[in-house]
Amino acid sequence: DEIEHFLREECETGYHPMGTCRMGRGPNAVVDDQLKVHGLEGLRVADASIFPTMPSGNTNAPCIMVGEKAADLIKNSY
Repeated sequence: DEIEHFLREECETGYHPMGTCRMGRGPNAVVDDQLKVHGLEGLRVADASIFPTMPSGNTNAPCIMVGEKAADLIKNSY
């Protein structure tokens, strides 16, 4: 009991949540290749949740790249 309490109170993971908004056209996909959420108008996802796999390093640079791509997609759609 003490070990479990210690683990629950003091330990944490170093992983960043990601990969929860699958990209594609399948039934489990959340966003398309333009980062638009299926079934909703005017909403895009531009964060680590669209990553298909976890990068081997820090997620900061890949998230910035997604943001840059999202900015281009939005800019080019107007």
